[in-house]
Amino acid sequence: MDVRTLADRELAELPLIDMTEWLVRKGEHDPTFRLVANEFGVVTTLLDHGYYIEASERIVPLLGMKVPAAFHRLGLALEVKANGKKAAKRRFRSFSPAVTGHADLSAWRNAFKWNKSWLGLPLVVGLGLVALIFWPDSEPPPVTPTASNERVETVTEDEALAKRLEELEQEVARLEEANEALQTEDETTEAPEVPAVIPLGEVETLVSDKRYEEADALLIGKAKAGQEQAVGFYRLLVDNKLGEAEIADYAAYVDTYPESGYKADVLWMKGIAEKKAGDDTYRTTLAEVAAMDGTYWAPIAKSVLEEE
Repeated sequence: MDVRTLADRELAELPLIDMTEWLVRKGEHDPTFRLVANEFGVVTTLLDHGYYIEASERIVPLLGMKVPAAFHRLGLALEVKANGKKAAKRRFRSFSPAVTGHADLSAWRNAFKWNKSWLGLPLVVGLGLVALIFWPDSEPPPVTPTASNERVETVTEDEALAKRLEELEQEVARLEEANEALQTEDETTEAPEVPAVIPLGEVETLVSDKRYEEADALLIGKAKAGQEQAVGFYRLLVDNKLGEAEIADYAAYVDTYPESGYKADVLWMKGIAEKKAGDDTYRTTLAEVAAMDGTYWAPIAKSVLEEE
């Protein structure tokens, strides 16, 4: 199985809720696991919003502890999504032999294993080439003259040119007919209607189902009166998921709607985008998010800043 396909399957099938509950139960008797349980909550939140690089980095300490193999499978899947197959293979090799040999990681072992059957391929090819070089050339079969061989029809250059010109004229006529048909079709085909008002409810449903391309197709036209802030936010969120949003887009939204109820979400996306771009401004942005008590992103932003 392809490594990226395996990573997608793991992220879709791993029981993250059960894994979280396991850490919480362990944390009731071990303070270390209590801290890890909180950190794992941050990892799952980052994963839910598609921040694979950050999630892959924050799960590393947990992978060095005595945890079920499911956590190691998650760590490998996150690394594939964040940095590719080679990086995930290095992470796999860093695990202890007990982990790499665990039955639950058999699919990952197979994904990273070099197929030894290919070792003999160069030898087989080489032997085949040698055989072809030293194989005796066979003599061509004798040609028996026939009556048809003796009669050769000749075509003059003028006749060949005339025939070619006739073929070209026929081809031009066909192309002209096809062009006329296309022009007629263009004139009779009506342009698709663009929705006058963006259906915000449908957009919200598609985004919650992570069907971002379909949501993007609906974000055309004008927002209904009173829904401008929400539509602007979902435009940003969809562009973020499709990798089309710019840092300036987040800043423009905050400047346009300074009192928006989505401000914390937008600033969080802006801070993460700045961090990925290597812009130190992200610390100021995340500090602003951390100060927004009562919002979803405040404790997560605090956690990110405290790790640095």
